[in-house]
Amino acid sequence: MADPKVTGLRSAEFRVPDLAAAKKFYEDCWGLETAAEEGGTVYLRGTGSEHHVLALREGGDKKLLRVNLAADDKQAVDGLYEKAKGLGASVDAAGDLGGAAGGYGFVFRDLNDREYCISAGLATHAAQPAAKDRPIKLSHVVLNSPDREAQSEQFIDLLGFKLTDRTGFMDFIRCSSDHHAIAYTTINTPTFNHCAFEMPSHDALMFGAGRMKQSGFPTEWGVGRHGPGNNIFAYFVDPNGYVIEYTAEVEQVDESYKVGMPADWERPPELQGDNWGFADGASDRMRAHTK
Repeated sequence: MADPKVTGLRSAEFRVPDLAAAKKFYEDCWGLETAAEEGGTVYLRGTGSEHHVLALREGGDKKLLRVNLAADDKQAVDGLYEKAKGLGASVDAAGDLGGAAGGYGFVFRDLNDREYCISAGLATHAAQPAAKDRPIKLSHVVLNSPDREAQSEQFIDLLGFKLTDRTGFMDFIRCSSDHHAIAYTTINTPTFNHCAFEMPSHDALMFGAGRMKQSGFPTEWGVGRHGPGNNIFAYFVDPNGYVIEYTAEVEQVDESYKVGMPADWERPPELQGDNWGFADGASDRMRAHTK
């Protein structure tokens, strides 16, 4: 394949100390559904066709284990593997994948040794009708990076991502029509920041946020509307300290989109992060868990 590319974001994998408790939270409070359980891992799906959008693996303290990305087919996976290997990236050989979803893929490591699996041929589900209060899919993952521009360029050069917007402290990169699948933010430690799950509407986001509040999990930031991506947001902290977001109305872009640079995203302090000016800043608790 002449120019293989990653074409979508599949799922994230979290390590948790108590698998049963984490599973209960993501089913009862967050609105996901168990798709499979295998070998100390629970695979949770949204209402979309992706086999799972979140995998929970028992084994210790909070850690983002992997981000899973999609390619169109085995040929594209092999092409991406050869390209990444040829450019000196850290990769594991492509082959059949284990786990409940199966498929074919390889593991790629970024500049800070974080793992991503690029795959094709995974098992899927028939998509369910949009629910009034449940996520459809994993919308995006945000990671902290000491050198966000270099990290973004690696994904652009090796995996075919495109830069959508760059603010004074964040890079937003995409692999589909969604405004961004990955974002890197300038924090000196290469850690997990948060991930967002797409709700089918503003109303659905509010229903989900209401369920979280009634379950004892207050909104840590929001409800608001971001600048880059134009998406509505509500942020929460799960029982293991992972910051998770409900999002809706994510901007759809194509090749005609003008890449925004820091000067384009300058805002007065009261509108930083929220175009509406309604949401107070992120809570101290959320900030502590995104560092």
